[in-house]
Amino acid sequence: MKKTLMTVVSLVLVICLMMPSVYAAADTQASYDSVIDYVADAQANDETDSKIRFGRIINGLSNFVINDFLGTLLKLIIPDSAAVEDYEKFDIDKYDNFYAGTETFIDEPQGEKVWSLGYGKASVLPADFAEKEYAKGAYVPYIFGNEMYTDEDGNEEDLMVRAVVMNDGSGRGNVLFIALDAIGFANADVRQVREGLKELAKEYNIVSINVSCTHIHTGIDSQGVWTDPIGCIINNSFSKITGKVRFGVERSFIESVVSGSKKAVEDALADMTEGKLYYSEIEAGKYFFDRTAPISLDPNIYKLEFMPSDADKTPTIIATFGCHPESASYDWASADPEKKVSFDKKFSPDFIWSAEMVMNDAGYNFIFLQGNVSTVSSWRSETGDGVDEFPGNAHYTSVRYGYEMAYILLGMNMTEEERIKLNEETGDRLDVKKYNGQDRYTVWYEGLETVPAKEVKPVLNVKHKQFTVQIENNIIVLLAKTSVADNFVLKDNFGRYYTVTEVGYLEFGDEMKVYMSPGETFGELVFGGKGADGFELAPVREYTGEDIIVMDLMNDAAGYVANPANFCLAGIQYNEANDAYDSDTWCLISFGKNSATAFISNFYEIYDSVR
Repeated sequence: MKKTLMTVVSLVLVICLMMPSVYAAADTQASYDSVIDYVADAQANDETDSKIRFGRIINGLSNFVINDFLGTLLKLIIPDSAAVEDYEKFDIDKYDNFYAGTETFIDEPQGEKVWSLGYGKASVLPADFAEKEYAKGAYVPYIFGNEMYTDEDGNEEDLMVRAVVMNDGSGRGNVLFIALDAIGFANADVRQVREGLKELAKEYNIVSINVSCTHIHTGIDSQGVWTDPIGCIINNSFSKITGKVRFGVERSFIESVVSGSKKAVEDALADMTEGKLYYSEIEAGKYFFDRTAPISLDPNIYKLEFMPSDADKTPTIIATFGCHPESASYDWASADPEKKVSFDKKFSPDFIWSAEMVMNDAGYNFIFLQGNVSTVSSWRSETGDGVDEFPGNAHYTSVRYGYEMAYILLGMNMTEEERIKLNEETGDRLDVKKYNGQDRYTVWYEGLETVPAKEVKPVLNVKHKQFTVQIENNIIVLLAKTSVADNFVLKDNFGRYYTVTEVGYLEFGDEMKVYMSPGETFGELVFGGKGADGFELAPVREYTGEDIIVMDLMNDAAGYVANPANFCLAGIQYNEANDAYDSDTWCLISFGKNSATAFISNFYEIYDSVR
């Protein structure tokens, strides 16, 4: 019997080896010339999987040492701030300044309705900025300053808050989007902004208030960890005795954000006008790169363009794409040969400012809502241009990047002739006339695809969910429990710490559907691939069956959101592209290993409830 079975198996294998091709039942649906090739590829996949597993083992050991041992020790030694509240007594339904969104979702316009949109903006520089030095967010070592860069037009740059108010004419309420020039904004601070807008929200029936950060790394410290963390920890270790809690984020900056947001929203409400909304997207992967394996990013730039019916009103472009605005962040080279390193003390809104300059030149208002940022940064090969006489500093790099992003946004629906005209009318910011033809110089509009602008039917749906999430990363626990970071913190009877966060689902007609995430979502959780292996939930696009995009850092600053199987505080990730291990420390800034499961499962609950 055994001989007969082996003979049959052998015959089957021989027949298979003689077949001209086989089709692999894999995610890639790859075609192979023979079973031999298929087996070889399977072995390669096994080798890849083993390297991924090895990295995960190393990371697991590292997480244990850093988080479970050292982190727990610090958590137990350092006292809580008096601001920490009792988890068992907390009632989330009574936690103020949460906006749930539209009561119902609709699929078609409610009669002959049209879009309405208003735009406003204001500075968020504190009143004492010229006299007092503030910490720059995202710098180590810590850097303090009180000076802004001057742009090419001779104007001093500014840190801004921009606001857009929208409705679809259905009577279900206004939806508000705020974009703050800062690295991140805790949900507790988002609620302070909403508190300042409470009366306006009631008067104008604003049902959804969303505060996004552009995620610049050259703004004022908006998360507390770069100002005076040690002094804050020492003060708050005695706060239960003194009754005085000192927060890490400068209160003067929070106050300027609250007042600036209110002014921007007031201006946006006064600017409300009817018109049409258009959607466009263009592939622009050469302008972005993912810094760490598993490599997964959204290569597209997405645009909503509002054209008012009144020709005297200014049109508005809402742009979203995933990219860290940190081009200006690391200008550590010194022009002085006597110095080895110089740290840039000037503040800047990075590429956001220069992009808006071009937009304004073209006659548009502009707001940037951060996309699926993950570990994605700007890629300068196409905008650096290699022109030797350009200033050799990182800030100017961000300026040119902003110009080019704006030109792409404005020109994605145009012909090349129209782009040439646009370039001339906006002052040829990228010096095409001067440098075209020079070695290594690239012209922004050459080879750029022309994509259609689709009119968006007036349907605006949005729903939010708030919930508590455990902070498992003891580094973030330490920052939160001592009020260095502005997170609202709860502690249960077992010594576990929690905070409140939010997720949301947003629809603009049929064209743009959005997962609003509180953190920096790793792309594989959205698009799938090997990086999603081991995650208990299906990737977002697979689960929904739709090309949902992500707006990250919306209504919170929850840090990196990784597949729990790949979660790494300090370790390695296998990069299949170059068959090497990348160093990885991103999740040092993360709520914890299971935050991805908490965020995405709650998002799926919203999605299932409306779709």
